Order: sequence, then structure tokens, then C-alpha cells
Amino acid sequence: MKVLMPVLHYWPVIGGLETWTQNIAERISDKAEVFVVTGKVKSQSEKENLNQVNIFRSSLLSLTNLSYSSFLYIITALPFIFFKSLSVMKKEKINIIHSQGFLSAFLGYLLSKLTNTPYIVTVQRLEQSKGFLRKLVYNNAKVCIAASNKIKEYFQQIECKNIEVIPNGIDLKRFQNLNREKNRKELGLDSEFAVISVARLQKVKGLRYLIKAIEILNNKFQVPNIRLIIIGDGTERKNLKSLVKKLKLGEKVRFLGQVGNEKVPEYLSAADCFVLPSLKEGFGIVVLEAMASKLPVVATKVGGILDIVEHEKTGLLVQSKKSEEIASKIFEIYKEPELVEELTKNASANLYKYNWSNIASQVYEVYKITL
Repeated sequence: MKVLMPVLHYWPVIGGLETWTQNIAERISDKAEVFVVTGKVKSQSEKENLNQVNIFRSSLLSLTNLSYSSFLYIITALPFIFFKSLSVMKKEKINIIHSQGFLSAFLGYLLSKLTNTPYIVTVQRLEQSKGFLRKLVYNNAKVCIAASNKIKEYFQQIECKNIEVIPNGIDLKRFQNLNREKNRKELGLDSEFAVISVARLQKVKGLRYLIKAIEILNNKFQVPNIRLIIIGDGTERKNLKSLVKKLKLGEKVRFLGQVGNEKVPEYLSAADCFVLPSLKEGFGIVVLEAMASKLPVVATKVGGILDIVEHEKTGLLVQSKKSEEIASKIFEIYKEPELVEELTKNASANLYKYNWSNIASQVYEVYKITL
């Protein structure tokens, strides 16, 4: 079996969909020959075999920021990826196209029409549009893989027929043998109560409401040793920093910028609480990573988060845009060690089903029924 994945981004680009694509590609490579066609990245070879995955990089521009792609990069990369994919398909006699997200699915649709090759599509982010083009692209896919039940509902609303719910996964080995004390020292943490969030700095992630919650914890709840660590980068960085200054939080909020995936477990293990205040969320893989780091989780009642977090059992759920409520739940974790123990124990016991090996096996079964 030969599988083609035409995607805008692939490793070392950072993101949930990129992580999914890489893990699926690498974990099915012992059962199928996998070809990834993607955009160029600065300092990366245009053709290589990495962990048994054949990677071709083709685009007009080279990506330099691993967490952000400009509209110009995206719009100019698509035709290059399309024609390179067509070339690979003809040469390698590809059996299945596996697209990731709408733009990749659009390429999959066109490639399928030209070569009569079946395509499947994975959607990780919750989409709003139900226009003609999305219906055309998704309805013609042999199988639509939804990362959460909320995304499954979206597929049902646009009348897709063959839908499978396969969540994102996690490599649990990355979260073993973490040295909390050493990692706290690296971050300059002593007796501080450290809240951490890992997210793209965009409005949809709701980080401004978390920053306001820190101000409430500092002033109203009088938690003087509260600290917030934000990992990630994006278009809202300047606005979020301005908000920190306006609220006079000073050193209580630290922006670490984008960090490599290999460092994320270390930073998570150094914290006391994880918060994801998203306004929308297709899945929320970072919630799983926080749970694997044995952190109590506070997250909003949106999208795929509801598939992962069971309120007051594996985490605490809050309404989006409610800084007071976020602050209140963080304060519960701050004051109640018994609650922390219960939440982290239950969350850890639930992680086995998100192991990447299990996820990859489910995807491979979809491949088999597609042929």
C-alpha cells in the first residue's frame, strides 16, 4: 500500500495537525509506504527520508517561522504542492490520498479527480463554514476522520456519509522521568504557584481572559505568589503584552515564545496548574500533554475539550470568556491538594486510549476499508 499526504506543513513546523500528520506517517510506515508532499522550510532538505517517511518539499517561498505562515506563503505554496503531488502519484502509483485539513483536502479532491485515486480527510480544528466548496470536498472523500465528536457533528451537518471519530494522540514516553525540581529551577521558580498555558497567541485561544484571571487571583483572591507562563507565539503577542502592562502584572506573567516540542514536557512538569481558555477548540492535544505531565487542568467547555475533560473528575471546566470563573477554579486547585491528587490520578488512568500506536492502528484500518 502506498499513501500520499499532500499537506501545507510538516515537521519541523509546530502545531496540532502537524503533530498528527507526522505521528500517523511514521507509525504506519512499517505497514505502508508513505509519501509526504509539503512546503519548503528554511534549512530543511527539499527531499529526504525521515523515519521511513519519504518527504518532498516544494513551494515558492521557504517558511522561516515554524509557528506562523503568511497568507502569501500559503497561497503560493498550494500549486507547487499540487503539481509535485501529481508527479509523485504518477511515478509511485499511489493507492490512497490522506489529506489533513480543508486546504489539503481541496488538493486531495483535485488529485483524486485527475487520477481516480480515493482520498480521505482528517479535520482537527472546528470549522464554521458550510459553503458549497467545503461540502463538495468533504462529501467526495471516501472517509472523513473527525478528531472529536464536535467535529463529527460538523461533518453530519454538511451531510458527509462515512465519518470516523479518531482523536489526536500522545507519546506517553516523552512524559516519563521528568525532573520537576530541575525544570522549576531552570524557569526561576521557587515557592511560586505556576500556572502554564501552551497555545498559539491568537484571539481564538482566549489568553486575554486567562491574563485577567491572574490579575483577579493576585488582587481579589490575594495569591501573591501566583505566576503565569505562556508558551507559544502568534499575532496577539503584542496585544497580550500590552494587557499585562495595563493590569500591572509585571513579572507575574512570562512569555517564553515558541519552544521546541521536546522542551514542552519539561516546562509542563515545572508548573502547578495548566489552563486552556480557548473560545473554540477542535481537539486540544495540549490538554493531554498536561495530563501526562500530572498537572491539574482547567479548560473551557468548547469543542473537542469536552471529549477529553470530564468536569470534576479529570479536570475542571469553565465557560469561555469568564475570567472570574477561570480564577475561581485555579484558586480551588491552589487551595485543595486533595482535589489535585484526585484529578491527576483520574486523568492519568484515562490516557492509554490516546497512545499514538492505538491511534495509528485505527487510521490504518480506515486505509484498509478505503481500498
